[in-house]
This record gives sequence, structure tokens and C-alpha cells, in this order.
Amino acid sequence: MEIADMLKQTPLLAEMSDAHIGELAPSTRLETYRPGHIILREGHAGGAFFLILSGKVEVVKGSLDAEPEVIATLGAGDFFGEVAIMKHMSRSASVRAVEETKCLVIRRLDLDFFIEQYPVIAAKMATAHSAKFGGE
Repeated sequence: MEIADMLKQTPLLAEMSDAHIGELAPSTRLETYRPGHIILREGHAGGAFFLILSGKVEVVKGSLDAEPEVIATLGAGDFFGEVAIMKHMSRSASVRAVEETKCLVIRRLDLDFFIEQYPVIAAKMATAHSAKFGGE
């Protein structure tokens, strides 16, 4: 399956035209993470946005060495990394794979450009984030 087809099947981008998806596809890559892999680290710079195709991740706050607080579990169709991208700040939480997880990864600069052209995507991200994390 082509990257453009995978992007089109994600709920966040499902309403975008094929032409718009075609603009985003070249800057998107498919990554697979093994269980236990730390995909993002709290406090680090936000360099990418992630759309989950399959698998499951935990969003955690606090030290990963101790017992971090699990604030959300995300699966296929969900996304993460949007806060650091949209607010141009460091990561507010860590994300680790619970099981083998496949994600579409979009670099920050490419997503910034895409959101600039299609602000409806930013609005959808903000709405989904508020629903998942209570406006945090």
C-alpha cells in the first residue's frame, strides 16, 4: 500500500482531497517500533508528528526509569506529537510502544507547511487532543 493511501485512511486526514494528500505523502515515512521502544521522550524537542496505523502506545509523564504515570493509551487511528509541533515547544510527555506499532511519521517542517495551507487540520488536532487529554 502506498503512503498516500495510508494517509487517506487515517481519520484525521480522511476528508482531504487526493491532491492534498499527494502533497503530504512525499514527506511522510513509515516506521515500525518494537514493544518497549521509546518513540518520544518528555522534554526533548518536537521534530515529528506520528499517525498510528496499527499497534498500541502509552503516553507517559515522569521518569521512564521509575514508575511513570500513564496518561493515555493510543491505538490505530490515533496520533501523537501534535502539541510540540503546534506550539513549537519541547515534548510534554514520553510515548512508548506497548506492542509492535506502525506509524506514519511526518517531519515538523513539512507538517507546519501543510497546516499553514490547510488550517482545518490544526483545528481537528486541537479538538482530538482536548477530547483525549481534557484540554491539557
